[in-house]
Amino acid sequence: MEKELVMVIIAVDDLLAQHLHVNTRARFKGQLGNAQNWSVRVTGDFMIVMNNQLALPVIVRHPQRFNDSRSFMAAFKRQFLALLELSPIPHAKISLIRNAQFATVSFERGVNTAAARYLQNYADLLNDHQGTIDWSKQPSNAELALQLAEETWKKDPVSGEKLPIMDFFEDYAMMNFHLPAHPDFNEHNRTYLYRSSSLNDIMNAVAVNQQFLTDYRRLLDRHGKSDQIIDRDVDVAADYCSFCEANGISPLDDLALPYYYLLHYDERQDENISDTALKGIATGLREFARFMRAQQLFSDDDFSQFNQAVAQGWDALHSQQRTYHLQQLLRRIQLQFDRQRQNVRRPLDVARQTFRVRVELADYSPQMWREFEVSGDTRLDKLCFQVLTLFNVRGNHLFDLWAGTTGYQLPLLDSGYEETASLTKHWLGEFKAGDQLTLNYDFGDSWKFIIRLVATSGVPRRSNGDRAKLLAGFGRGIIEDIGGPTGLTQAAKDDLTLNQPLDIAAVQERWGAAITSLQRHYE
Repeated sequence: MEKELVMVIIAVDDLLAQHLHVNTRARFKGQLGNAQNWSVRVTGDFMIVMNNQLALPVIVRHPQRFNDSRSFMAAFKRQFLALLELSPIPHAKISLIRNAQFATVSFERGVNTAAARYLQNYADLLNDHQGTIDWSKQPSNAELALQLAEETWKKDPVSGEKLPIMDFFEDYAMMNFHLPAHPDFNEHNRTYLYRSSSLNDIMNAVAVNQQFLTDYRRLLDRHGKSDQIIDRDVDVAADYCSFCEANGISPLDDLALPYYYLLHYDERQDENISDTALKGIATGLREFARFMRAQQLFSDDDFSQFNQAVAQGWDALHSQQRTYHLQQLLRRIQLQFDRQRQNVRRPLDVARQTFRVRVELADYSPQMWREFEVSGDTRLDKLCFQVLTLFNVRGNHLFDLWAGTTGYQLPLLDSGYEETASLTKHWLGEFKAGDQLTLNYDFGDSWKFIIRLVATSGVPRRSNGDRAKLLAGFGRGIIEDIGGPTGLTQAAKDDLTLNQPLDIAAVQERWGAAITSLQRHYE
């Protein structure tokens, strides 16, 4: 959560500064690019106030009415809050975002070049009365801003992918503003945080979440729940914990996260989910919240906040007023179509093979390994996600795959070298039994996974990377940013659970969701 009161800067041109009677001073342009900085453009009967980092527009009408900064700021705040209420944001986070944006305001002179391009684009869309905005419906200022943001795309500086402006704003709200729980720690529930004397174990979210799930199943069993209900509720809790892990937090760190979990559930599963199934998932989340309250990890207020986020996530899925969600659905359909079109082009013979794959963590003793079965029509990027999730990788770093002198990378990371190919254009079935691949992860810690194709058979498994079957394994997995195999070796001296046989059933149960989360992280 952002706690400090920060200076909010609004950049205006000289003419508008005179109209608002504000004193401005020039500022280094590099300081006008963060999420607390805005730029203003007047076009006709509209004033566009745009966030510089996110390119998020706020629309204020009749700018001629404002002849001082106080009246302008009052209108700006009012329209910004109206936009927040329409946006994909849990209600509980609106006040956090508002406080971060309107703590202390300063007007500065000059709009930077990048901001000017987006402002011009918004001005063109507003002035094009034959364009995408349906003026016959008399849209409100917030609805106008939402349509402008959905019609404008911005390049993600990390992935290089172009995304709608509202996607950036949604991520900003989710990652920068948290509603933490208020646990009342006691001798029992403190073990969820301190499972041993090793600092590394405290950082191990997988182990902590597994303890949640183990105790949760016991509680449901004591309450006399049927096996079917217990399996459903534990599956929901396991998937939710995996979702938290993928976002780098625990279930205690953000009580509003169920909103995003439900809002994007079908997108993560890469399939359409029925309302009946979603109701079961929402019920499972509420049951998990009851468990957290029973363990005194949630206070009564925390329990209420969590359930409000569940209810708002459900409502957002069924809102008829938000064009945002409809357009997100259309984008997902297009993405699925593109993936299917890629898969259709794969060589047909690779789908007729099943591979038994053995993966070993290099330069570590005792040997840490996994063995699993997977179809030959598994794309190489999916194979990498399968391997990485089996070793508890969170996806905070880059990776590549090598077969001899040929390297494979994700398209957005393509180095341009002739010997480098795209992971998304090649399949496991292009190789044969006896071949060896090397997966490198985190070029600082230098984790290396040796992938051996042990055997093939002619009986194909169902074509889906999430359907791979784990056969055996040893060792819990890596710990991010610990210093590679050397650091892991030192950690294992304090934490004996690092070098133990793998719980195959438990890992298999959450493997599919983990693969999906990691894949989405790199998209």
